[in-house]
Amino acid sequence: MNVLVVGTGALGSIYAWRLQEGGARVTCVCRSNFATVQQDGFQINSGTYGQHTYRPTRVVSSVADAVADGTSFDYILVCTKALPNLGDNSEVIGPAVGARTVIVLIQNGIDIEEPFHARYPDAPLVSAIAYIDVSQPRAGAIEHGGVAALIMGAFANVDSDAAARVSQLSDAWAAQGVMSSVTDQVQAFRWLKLVWNASFNSVSVVSGGNNTKQMLGDKGCRGLIRNIMLEVYRIGEAATGGPLPVLMGKDSADAFIEDTDGRDAVEPSMLMDFRARRPMEHDVILRRPLDVARRLGVSAPYMEAVYAMLVMVEKTYMARL
Repeated sequence: MNVLVVGTGALGSIYAWRLQEGGARVTCVCRSNFATVQQDGFQINSGTYGQHTYRPTRVVSSVADAVADGTSFDYILVCTKALPNLGDNSEVIGPAVGARTVIVLIQNGIDIEEPFHARYPDAPLVSAIAYIDVSQPRAGAIEHGGVAALIMGAFANVDSDAAARVSQLSDAWAAQGVMSSVTDQVQAFRWLKLVWNASFNSVSVVSGGNNTKQMLGDKGCRGLIRNIMLEVYRIGEAATGGPLPVLMGKDSADAFIEDTDGRDAVEPSMLMDFRARRPMEHDVILRRPLDVARRLGVSAPYMEAVYAMLVMVEKTYMARL
């Protein structure tokens, strides 16, 4: 199994490492952490898998470098942030897309697949939802907690051969301790992931920079989070035509809140981007779901409000860079 990981930061490093532990050849495309990882590898501190120095099979700084020696890849894992409001980055993987390459998008948000499908209309395209608590506080240093899960499903051109290879990939992760599965309800699971992402991520920033414990400890923030979750449920069920799936016993906004409240404090990814003065994924986590809501006639005033505030917050700090 020959795998290319594009965007090997916190999330990508864990999923790359687990595949390589199972025998896969993994080439990691690194950007800001390239020099550190090339020299020292990833220094991983995982509550699930322990402490380890992970050295990918190959470390490169671009996809072009990954294929310069003629290497072909069975899978391309796209683990970059989804920032379509800043431009279409689907062309980045172009040099590595072959006739049988399965493209797996491990990204947040709604409607992320179409640019890749439009650019590579014949390629097997898989949508994947990650559940993982991981950060990279400094280049090459990975802090991972107790969760690493993936739910994958076909988006386009996944015939019986490609489906078998998707199952093989899922099984490879599962054999190395990742809770991995393949579903025919991948878009419903995308909306389900958004229940947490649209609420905790956005409120962590607009509340002034708070983790999950701090947010849930405040009555007003807790209520806002719940109202956003309820809006996502309504939009998602209207978009998919039925109830959203149940994940690990969580079947409602209250269940997600209670589960999060019972865990250690989490700093959502938007909060980390806010603190580092990086662009946030508000387009795919809020704007696109709101576009769906308007199209279907679903009211979402709480999401509208936090989206407007998030965009203004980002504009303010990006203008000062």
